[in-house]
Amino acid sequence: MTRQAKTRRRLRWLAPLLAMCLLAGCGGSLQPRINVSELPENRQPEETVELTMWLYGSSGLEWLVERYEEAHPNVHINLIHSSYEDVHNNLQTAFASGYGAPDVCLIEVSFMERFKQFPDYFQNLGEMGAHALGDQYLAWKWKQATSPDGSFVYGLPTDIGPVAVVYNPALYEAAGLPTEREALAAELSTWEDFMNVGLRIKGATGKPMIDQIRTLYRIVLFQADLQYFDPETGELIIETNPAVKEAWNTAVRASELGLSAYETTWSPEWARGISSGEFATILSPSWMLNDIKLNAPGAKGQWDITYLPEGSGNWGGSYLTVPAMSSKKREAYELIRWLTDPQQQLALYKTYSNFPSTPVIYEDPAIRNKLDPFFQDAPVGRIFSDIAKEVRPTYEGSKQHVVTQIMEAALDKVEERELSPDEAWNEAMSLIDKQLASDAVRSGGGGAE
Repeated sequence: MTRQAKTRRRLRWLAPLLAMCLLAGCGGSLQPRINVSELPENRQPEETVELTMWLYGSSGLEWLVERYEEAHPNVHINLIHSSYEDVHNNLQTAFASGYGAPDVCLIEVSFMERFKQFPDYFQNLGEMGAHALGDQYLAWKWKQATSPDGSFVYGLPTDIGPVAVVYNPALYEAAGLPTEREALAAELSTWEDFMNVGLRIKGATGKPMIDQIRTLYRIVLFQADLQYFDPETGELIIETNPAVKEAWNTAVRASELGLSAYETTWSPEWARGISSGEFATILSPSWMLNDIKLNAPGAKGQWDITYLPEGSGNWGGSYLTVPAMSSKKREAYELIRWLTDPQQQLALYKTYSNFPSTPVIYEDPAIRNKLDPFFQDAPVGRIFSDIAKEVRPTYEGSKQHVVTQIMEAALDKVEERELSPDEAWNEAMSLIDKQLASDAVRSGGGGAE
């Protein structure tokens, strides 16, 4: 029997009953008990909500989005993938033009300060209840997502990138160095120790210590409290902040001592170097472990993992934001709140190894007891959670990404022996000044252009 036939049959049955009720004077006493519009066959389906979400790279969030749609049949999420650069540039263009922003956008940490200059273009998630969620995230990660006074919440944290030392035990052993994780961490307690160990490996095996110096520079700088910009004024402090020159000098020295293989991360040469043990160490954030496995599957069992010299460091991590242009802010917020919930972050870690920003789950056996057979059963969950909890807050200015690109390109010229370290430094300072001045002119001192 069709739905329409069933409905007609039921209504034919109800009509005499309703007529008798009216004649008997029972008025509305029966109406609250039988509401025809609420009968199962007459209920209207819940209105479909369509959300647009911008992502970059392989965030793993796609898998969680599918799960969200399964649990919310009335929600359809259009995923738009672009390159890392394009997502951020396209969002800024949408803000400047006044249209085209998505309902949800993934923003990488090095771009957060740029967008935090324009609070009018974002929904304050604090007004939707996000203030109550702050305690479930790492304090330094939450701070990066909020205004200085904490009143404005720009985004909810997704994953993070705590950095560890990925090392080739065979090369360390050949140099008479310990290969057990804890003992090696003690041997690498400072960056000076790191250099000395590199010299021993170079002398014993002829192999360099690291894959490239730009990564060394980045990690040493990430350990500093201050980087390129003053957090109070936003002013460029690159030439007055000793931490920048210290990171630069550390990287330059590694190059001059022949401790770098100068293999660009993710290049075919880099992958071959991992597989054949052409360098001894990779300074790797947690998310890069997947890249190592994907690019050099034949290296399984040849590498191990231990702690970073001189404390902790973080490289990368993102936030889910809701642009103010969205006409479905409440639905967008409910989506990102669910995606960044500790239990969803735990599920994502189990499936894709994206390291969670929610320390409340770090003692979960799925994290604390996780071993990685590719890296000689290294206790990756324990190592990276230990590192994540020790990361110190650091300020990444609005032009962090611009300055980082120029500085690392300058270090490439040092490795290529194209410029001396002093020449490369001076060129970088000149390029940074010109680029920041050009950006200031284009923005006209305000707006989102």
